[in-house]
Amino acid sequence: MKVNNFKRITILLALIFILSCEDMFTRFKYETYECGKNPVKLKKIFIKNYNIGDLVDVEFKDDAYKMEIIENSDQFMFLKRIDPTIEIEIEKKTSLIKINLKNHISNLTCSNYVFKMWFLKNIS
Repeated sequence: MKVNNFKRITILLALIFILSCEDMFTRFKYETYECGKNPVKLKKIFIKNYNIGDLVDVEFKDDAYKMEIIENSDQFMFLKRIDPTIEIEIEKKTSLIKINLKNHISNLTCSNYVFKMWFLKNIS
């Protein structure tokens, strides 16, 4: 009887551990913020890497830039570029984008799309 309870508890703990590690089995993840009509003409922010120092693609109506990730947490991501001067803060839970483009400040609510590819084994 004690062995059965030990096995059940071990299996339960293993399942909890595996299910709590969302990114453990993620092969790659892309995230896109798409913005509608706005004064700064921001169209899209495309994120494929999430580490500080990595570059993010930012697309405006007529231009596209690579911006560096300065800070990244579960709540927000902060991007910066020197020439031209652009600062973007993304509030992840609300998809609110705060952008400072050459001292023109705007707050935008954009649509967020996440694509994840999971590790899958081919069983044959």
